[in-house]
Amino acid sequence: MMNKECEIVRDILPLYVDSVCSASSREIIDEHLKTCPDCAAYLEDIRASEAESALKNEKSLVIRDQARRFKRRSAATGSMISALFMIPILICLIVNLTSGRTLDWFYIVVAAMLVVASLTVVPVMVPENKLFWTLCAFCGSLVILLAVCALYTRGDWFFVAASASIFGLAVIFLPFAIKAKPLRPWVEGHNKALLVLAVDFILFGNMMNVISLHQKGLGFTMLISLLVIAALGSLVANVMMKNRR
Repeated sequence: MMNKECEIVRDILPLYVDSVCSASSREIIDEHLKTCPDCAAYLEDIRASEAESALKNEKSLVIRDQARRFKRRSAATGSMISALFMIPILICLIVNLTSGRTLDWFYIVVAAMLVVASLTVVPVMVPENKLFWTLCAFCGSLVILLAVCALYTRGDWFFVAASASIFGLAVIFLPFAIKAKPLRPWVEGHNKALLVLAVDFILFGNMMNVISLHQKGLGFTMLISLLVIAALGSLVANVMMKNRR
């Protein structure tokens, strides 16, 4: 059991470690520590705790400094890449204007540069979840490119191409994207495989309906759609039965 002297010494030990106590108090503590191993061990615990806290603070400062450097480098790299992308855009604009033509294929070039930027600039500029945001940017820029091409070629194929492209990209990349941090609050506690199948099923049905409307009839397209829907429904039912077991 500690005596009163030990209690007083231990109250002053934090000041002793920080060297802010008086000289007379330091002399008294030094004499006490020579004869009290318990207080000496308590002093070592204080020093170890302060050393660990100092290391944590230093580590936090290093990580913060590295994060700032990474952001500056990412911004500089992204700016350089963006400047490089501006060169072909400006060349196309000048050629378009000097040739006396309308700015039709110029906008197609700009949209194409957006697709390239989604795969180069976005991974550099985004600090975290790079794959997820790169896929989102790529899908969005691809749809924009299809829309611009359809607009300036006066084609009626945009919705068919866009729905088919989105369905194909979802089949390939959705199993990876659904594990990303931004989607975790929405998918946590649910069967990810079942969610992927459900989204693919919705996108497939949308694609087949768009194709049917474009062809102005049901016919063979809807027959295939129904067969695939039945197959997907059977697969979903099997997955649900396995989860219940």
